[in-house]
Order: sequence, then structure tokens, then C-alpha cells
Amino acid sequence: MPKMNAKKLFLNLLLFIVTLISLVSIVNAQEDFTASSTGTVNLCPCSNQAYTVTVENTGTIASSYVVLANGAAKEWVTFNPDKFILNPGQKGAFSVIVNSVCNTEGDYDLETFIIANNRLTKVVKQALKFSQCYDYSLDYGEVVEEARESISFLPYESPYLLCKNEQKAVPILITNNENFGNKYKVFLDAPEWAKLNVDSASLVAKKSGIFLINFDTTDIEGKFNFKLNAISELGKVQRKKNIEVNVEECYALEIELEKEKDTICSGEDKSYEITVKNIGALGQNVKLELDAPEWVSLGNVSFFDLNPEEEKTATLSVNPEDDVSGSFLVTALAIIENKTKSIDDMQFDVVPKLACYQADISTKTSVTNLYSEDLFFAKVRNDGIKKTHYKVSLDGVSWVSVSPETLELNSGQTGNLNLIVNPGTGVEPGTYGVKINLDSNGAVYSKNVDLVLRKESEFMKKLKENVKFYQYYIYLLIVIVILIIIFRKPIIRIKNKTQKNYEKYKVKQEKLRALKISRKEKEEERKKEEEKKKKKELEEKEKARKKETEKKESKKKIKILKKISINKLWYYVLLFVVAVIFIGHNARLFNAKYLHIYIKNIFIGYLYYILIGVGTIVVLFLLVLFYNYLGKKGKMPKNQRFLAPTTLEKKKVKKVVKKAEKKTKKGTEWYNKPSYVIAIFLPIIILLAALAYLNLFDDIRDFFVLYQYYFVLGILILIVIILLIRFYKPLFEFLKE
Repeated sequence: MPKMNAKKLFLNLLLFIVTLISLVSIVNAQEDFTASSTGTVNLCPCSNQAYTVTVENTGTIASSYVVLANGAAKEWVTFNPDKFILNPGQKGAFSVIVNSVCNTEGDYDLETFIIANNRLTKVVKQALKFSQCYDYSLDYGEVVEEARESISFLPYESPYLLCKNEQKAVPILITNNENFGNKYKVFLDAPEWAKLNVDSASLVAKKSGIFLINFDTTDIEGKFNFKLNAISELGKVQRKKNIEVNVEECYALEIELEKEKDTICSGEDKSYEITVKNIGALGQNVKLELDAPEWVSLGNVSFFDLNPEEEKTATLSVNPEDDVSGSFLVTALAIIENKTKSIDDMQFDVVPKLACYQADISTKTSVTNLYSEDLFFAKVRNDGIKKTHYKVSLDGVSWVSVSPETLELNSGQTGNLNLIVNPGTGVEPGTYGVKINLDSNGAVYSKNVDLVLRKESEFMKKLKENVKFYQYYIYLLIVIVILIIIFRKPIIRIKNKTQKNYEKYKVKQEKLRALKISRKEKEEERKKEEEKKKKKELEEKEKARKKETEKKESKKKIKILKKISINKLWYYVLLFVVAVIFIGHNARLFNAKYLHIYIKNIFIGYLYYILIGVGTIVVLFLLVLFYNYLGKKGKMPKNQRFLAPTTLEKKKVKKVVKKAEKKTKKGTEWYNKPSYVIAIFLPIIILLAALAYLNLFDDIRDFFVLYQYYFVLGILILIVIILLIRFYKPLFEFLKE
């Protein structure tokens, strides 16, 4: 037991010493560190960017650290890691991840606290500077045939040229130029035949990606302007691009044969041109092919390259065999890489060789010669289809020759051959055969002519000699006959003219004779008319005398009737007055007993108005008389109306002279003198001014209003008087009855 206690005591003592030593070492150990970073950090808003803070343990023992944030930007900051341990002398770093609100801009302060396990704290103060920095770019690339997993991007700037009826794609390179990732949405404003293969793209920092615009240009042609828009998810930054696209016919060719139709002869070798033009928008490699008989072939060139709007020619060789005839269709094809082809046709009518150069020889079948040099003709017509060169030859006797020896005729054209016959005296009479041969392109055409050779009779010899002796007389006779035939119409015209002139002469003589007879008859008629006129004048004088006596008697009767009519008028007036008095008395309008008093009062009370009315009537009556006087002055007196025209004309001349004299005197009239005009109009103006100044116009108006009934009655009486003056004659006639 004592040993056990001693061991236990020793162990406890040893443990105490070790613990004491460790405590002393812990007390003597030092704990310290440093933290550093940049004072200003440039960042982009809502970009989740990070930067580092470096921490170094400068103490003698290992320490653990905790990171905390403070300041205006503390809500946007996280740390990775936010806790860590460093051994003595060890250096480490942690990331400060900043993810601010979008559209943030400006400077924000941040305090980063680093706390050691012994509560030793260090602060890193920084200014976070936010600016809009979501830079990215869009670039065009060259057209690609189809979408693949990997596409080589080659930049392209000019407008795109696409071909009609094909499918192509345009690559668009999008590059994120920032130090943080972003996501982008893309939009294309274009027709339905242009579409994007994606509508969004995500890119990490400093990376690029490619998306495609797929085109399907089936039945599309023209110029288009597309709009490509992109917008970043962070920062909402937009990029816009215009894409010009020209869709054209790229694989279009025109092929044209030299002719649409031609006729050739069998065995003939002929060439034609084939023209091929590239009317597409791209250069092409063109292949020529034929759909034709075996005797039709192409020349050495069947492949060639054509730039846009360039054309080239090839040769079409045609060589039908001698036994070939009929109609054949030759089709030429221009092909581009099995994509498109252009076709043109040519019709060939192959005619057999004999029919192709057919010659028709027309001449006499028999020619008679009397042992003299003679000439006869043969017509040759080309009934073939081609212009032909004929070689002329004769088979038969040697004393017949032909010229020309060659003929060149177009189709349907006619030429002449001169055959000269010159037999010698030693040739026996008889019939000899001559064959005319035409050779062209191996085809021979012939015509046989019989030459009858015989001697001339004595009668024919003498006849020819006489004709030869009198040939000039015969010529003169022929000329005369020809002239008569030529000038037959003028001769007939002259004959007809002379005949007409003779007939006119006869007619003229007849007219002269008839004129003499008519003159005698007219002279007799004139004498008779003069006698009749004298009788008429005597009768008219007698009638005029009777009329004068009748007028005088009628005037006497009118005077007597006028006296009677005036008496009747007074009778009617008196009767009218009595009737008015009777009606007025019975109607109690007035009392007839006091009629004389009424009349007296009227004349006394209305004397002024009666005098004015009478004066007005007198003035109007005088004006009417003056008007009638002026009207009568312009009329011609009755005794002058039946004067001879010469006297009337003289009087008219006198009137014209008087009018001219009056016009010359117009300048001396009173109204042409200013002093007289002023003297007349000045008092009138003064009178009107005085009336206006004294307000007399109102009095005049009241006067007319007060006595308007009298004015109306006076006007009616005036109208009655005027009517009586105007129609007094019919009234008197009525009263007479």
C-alpha cells in the first residue's frame, strides 16, 4: 500500500510539472496576422464578381479566423471561405464575392473584418466602384452549307448573297468581353424563311459562342434587310445588327442555238454556234450535253467556266449520211452541277441530196438549123433548197458549145445557158442529139435536145434577101405604127375636141338667132307696158282726186260729230254727278240739302291743294305735248315720203351735215362750261344742306305721311287724265255710237 501511494504521488507530481510547463509556454506564445487588398475595386453591377483579400499569420502559433462585412455594400458581399486556419508564417487568401443590384452605379464603401480566435481583429477598408460594363459583341460569319457540331467561323462584312431555292445558314459569333458570365437573348426580325436556331446563349467570362440564322429560300427572290437584336440578362445591354441579304437566281443559264430551224442536205457537213450565258449571280462550271442523233456532235469544248453575265460559244457539228432524210429535233442542254439546266431545241429537216440541189432545165426539145451559126437558150432554175454551184457540160456533137460553163443560183433563182450551133458544110443533114448536164455536189441533172440539120429552100432564101433589102422601109413602117399606137389617145382627143368645137359653133349661131328674135319680142312688150303705165297713171290721178273730195267731206262730218260727242260727254258727266249725289244722300254720307255748303268748304279748305293739282296736271299736259312734238319732229312729212330717191338722199345728206355741225358746236354748249355747271348745281347743294341743317326732311316726311291718301288720289286722277289724252279718239268714237 505504501508503494502504491508513492507511485501515485510521483505520477501526480509529474503530471503537474508537465502541465505547469505547458502553461508557461502558452503564456509566452504570441498571436498576430496581417490582411491586405486593393483600396479601390472596379466592379460591374449584378455580375457576381469576386476579388481576393490576402491574410498572413505573423504570430508564433496557429490561429483560426472569421470574416465579417460592414458598410454600404455589406448586403451584396459574401466570403469564400468565411472561416479558415493559418499556421504560423502561413499566407492565405479568401474571395470577396460581390453581387449587387442591377443598374447600380457609383462608389460604395466596404469594411471587411478579419477576427482571430483570440479576438484580435483587423479591418480592410475598400471602395467598390460600380460602372455599367456588360460588354459583348456580335459578328457575322461566312455562309455555311449546313449546321454541324463544329463550325469554322470566318468573319464576313459585305451583304450576303444567297441563292434561290436552297438552304443555307449564317453563323453569328457572340463574345462576352467581361470578366464574369452572362446570359443573352437573341431576336430576329425577318420573314418566316429566316429563323434562329436558338433564342438564348449563356457565356462565361471572356468566352464566345456561335448561333445560326437558317435560311430556306425556296421560291424567294429579292433584296431584304433583317434586324438582329440581342439583350444581356445582366445589365440589359442591347446590341443591334442589320443584315442585308440579296436572294438571287444563282444557277440560271441561257442557252441559245444559232437557229430555231434549218434545212440541210444529206451528206452535207455544217456547223452551228451554241451560245451559253450565265445570268445567275455566281460564277459556275457549265457542262454541255446533247440529246440528238449520232450524226450531231459537239466540238472540242463541252466544259467551261462562266462568270456572272459572261457568255461563251460552242460548236454544234451536223453531218448526216447520204441515206438520212426526214425531220430531227436536236436538244442542247447546259447543266450546272446537276442543280439546274437550260435547254434549247433546233429542228433539222434533212433533204436527200438529189432533191436538195434539184435543177430544172427548160429549153426546146427540137432545134432546126439551116447550116448557119445559130444560138438558142436554155433556162436553168434551182428547184432545190440551197444555193448551188452547177458545173455545165454537153454530151453529143462537137459543133455545139455552151456558155457559161458554171452557174451559181440561189434557191428558186433562174439562170440562162447559151447554146451555140455552128455545123460545118461537111456535116450530113439529119437529126443529132445533144445532152445538157448540170453537176452539183455529186448529183447530175440532164436535158436532151434534138438538133435537126437541113438545107434552106430557094423561096426562103429570096424572101430573106428581100427582107434584108427593104429592111429600113420595114423599120420605118414599124416606127410609124408604133407611134400611132403610142399617141392614139392624143389623136383621139384632138379629133373629139374639133368635133366639140364645131358643135359649139352651131349652138352659138342658134343662140344669136334666138337672141335677135327675143329682142324684137321684148321691144314690142316694152311698148305695150308703157301704154299700160300711162293708162294706170291716169286712173290713179282720177282716184286721188276722188279721195281728196271724200276726205274733205269726211272732215266736215267729223266736226259735226265732235260737237255732238262733246254735248253727249257733258250729258254723261252731269248724269254721273246726279247719281253720286243721289247715292250719297240715300246712304247718309252727306245731306243733299247742304250740298252747296260742302262744295264751298271744299274749295275754301282745299284751295291750296286744288291749285297744286291743277298746276301739276297742266305741267304734265305740257310735257306730253312736248314729247309728241319731239316724236313728230323725227318723222318724215307725208308729202315727202313719196319723193324721188334722189331728193330723199339729198335731205339725208343735209341732216348728216347738220349733225356734224352740231357736234362741232358741242364744245360751246352751256353744260360744257364749268362756270355754268357750278352756277346750277351750287344752289341745289346749298338747298339740300339747309334742309338737312334745319331738319326739314322730317317735316317733309310727316307732310307726305299725313296727306298720303290725297297724293294717291291725285296720282290716280293724273293716270286717268293721261289715259284720256292718249285714248281720246277711241273714246270719242265710243261716245258717238
